[in-house]
Amino acid sequence: MKSYNLYNNSIHFLIIACGFITLFLIPNIINAVPNPPMDLQGWVLDTLAKLEVSGITKGFHRHSLPLSRYDIAKIIDQSQMKINSGEVTLTQIDRKLLEKLKREFSSELSHINRINKGSTTIHKSDLRIDGQIRGTDESIAPGLQTGFYYTVGNKNNKLNVYSELEVSNFKQTQDFVDSFFLPKPPPLLKSADQRYERWHADYVVDFKRSYIQYIVSAFEKTEFDLLVGRDYIYWGASPFQSVLISDNSPPFELIRLTGTIPCVIGTLKATSFTSQLNSTWYDDGTNRYLAKRYLSAHRLDYHFKDWLELGISESVLYGGDAQTVDWHYLNPIIPYYAVQYNAVKDDNLMLGFDGSVKPIVGLRLYAEWLADDFQYQSDSNDPHAVSWLTGFEWYPRLLKRQLGINSEYVRVNRWAYTHLIPDNEFTHFGTMIGHPIGTDADIFTFSISYDLTSSARLITRFNHQRNGEADITDRFFGEEYLNIPFPSGVVEKLSELRIGWKYRPNSTIYGSIDYSWRNIQNAEHLKNKVKQQHRIVLMIAYVWRN
Repeated sequence: MKSYNLYNNSIHFLIIACGFITLFLIPNIINAVPNPPMDLQGWVLDTLAKLEVSGITKGFHRHSLPLSRYDIAKIIDQSQMKINSGEVTLTQIDRKLLEKLKREFSSELSHINRINKGSTTIHKSDLRIDGQIRGTDESIAPGLQTGFYYTVGNKNNKLNVYSELEVSNFKQTQDFVDSFFLPKPPPLLKSADQRYERWHADYVVDFKRSYIQYIVSAFEKTEFDLLVGRDYIYWGASPFQSVLISDNSPPFELIRLTGTIPCVIGTLKATSFTSQLNSTWYDDGTNRYLAKRYLSAHRLDYHFKDWLELGISESVLYGGDAQTVDWHYLNPIIPYYAVQYNAVKDDNLMLGFDGSVKPIVGLRLYAEWLADDFQYQSDSNDPHAVSWLTGFEWYPRLLKRQLGINSEYVRVNRWAYTHLIPDNEFTHFGTMIGHPIGTDADIFTFSISYDLTSSARLITRFNHQRNGEADITDRFFGEEYLNIPFPSGVVEKLSELRIGWKYRPNSTIYGSIDYSWRNIQNAEHLKNKVKQQHRIVLMIAYVWRN
C-alpha cells in the first residue's frame, strides 16, 4: 500500500486529524445512480430503492433517473397513504428509514400538503455547503461540494433552478467512492475538448450539474417537464451501473423533455433528450479534422402498481467533420432506426430493453439487454454486438429487512459500444457512456449489506471481472468471429473483496470507510503476471445548510 501523500501545510494536518477522530468516535450504501438535487451523497435513492423492494412505496419509475426533489416527496407522500390504509406493515428499520426521508423532505411534503388544501404558491430556496475530507491509499486532502436549489410555482406550474459544483484534487466523478475502486479504463481517442483546468495543488472546480427545469401539469396527474442545462442520465434496472446509459461518464450538456402519463392500468414515463458530446480529433494519416459529436435518445418506461416495470429505449450517437445537429434525431416519437435506414447513414444506433419484477415482497429480479448491432438477417456475416445484465435484490422479511443480498452478472460482448467510424464510439470525454467495464468483458458481483440502524450500514462485496484484450477502439473488419473466444486474447482476471461502513446519523454529518483487497491474474494481459493491491477510501463530511 502506498503511503499517504500529506500536504506540508499544518492546517491540513489538523483538519485530517480531527476528521479521523470524528469518524471513529461517532457510533447508508451509496449507489452509483444519479442523486436527486441536494442529495450530495446518494443515500436518498438507496433508501427509496430498499423501501420499494420491501413493498412500502406505491412504486416509481426507478429505471428512468434522475428524480427531482418534488418527485421524491410525492413518493414519500404516497407511501404514507399506503401505510395509513393498512395495505402494508412496516418493520422497525423500514419505519425509521421512512421517517428519515420525511425529515429530509419536510419542506416539499409541507408544500404538497398545502397544495392539497388549496394553496397555490410554492417558494423554496436551499443552499448547502458540504465540507469533506477524502482519503485514499494514494492521497488525502480536503474537498468541497455545494448545491443551490430554488423552486417557485403552484400545483400547475413549477420552475426549478439547480446548480452543484465540486472542488477537490481527486478525480471528478458522480460517485467518488465507487469510481476509485473501478479498474483502469482502456485507452481511448484523445478528446479535443478540455473539461476542466487544474489550478493550485491540482484542485479542480467542476460544475457537475446545473440546469433550469420547467414543470407543467397539463391534465389530472399528467406532468410534462423541460430541462435545459447540465445533468446526468441513468436508464436501466441495475442499482449499480447500466449497460444502456449510465452515469459513468461526465454529465451531459442537454435539452431533455419528460412526460409522466397515467394509463388505464399503470403509469407511462416518456423521456427524450439531445446532447452535444466532447469533440475528438480524427487523423488517419491522410485526413485530419475535428469531429463534432452528438447523442440523442428517447425512452418509454411503463410502471404497473408496485411490482412490474418495463422499459424500451433507443439512442443514436453521430459525429464527423463539420457535423451539426441532425434535426430528425430531435423528433421524440420517430424511430431512429427508420430515419437512419431511409437516409442510408452509418450512425451508432442502439436499442435497449430493461425490466424488473417483484414476485414476492422483498425480492426484486431485474435484467437489461442492449443491441449495438443485432443481425436479424439470416445471410449476415457480422457478429451480434450486444450487452446484457441480470440480477436480484433481496431483503428477507425473516430478518426484519435489515439484511440485504444482491447479486448481478454483466456481459459486454466484443464490438459492443464500438463503431467502424471512430467518431461514433460510445464515449464522452474518454469514458464509457454505457457500463464502465467496457467491451469484451464480464463481471460477477455478490454483496451482502446489514443495516445496524437507519443511519449505519455495513456492506461486503465480492467482484470477479474478466477483461479481454479488445477495447472500444477495436473495429470489426470481417474476422472469423465464431472462432474468437469470449473474452478474447490473454484474459485479465480481477477478483476483489470489499468491506465498507457507511454512517449518516442526520442530514448534516456523514462518514464512510471502504477497504478492498484485489488479486489480478494475467495483469495487463501478460500471461502469468500476478498483481495484488490493497485500496482504501475514507470520507468524512459536514453539511452546512440555510
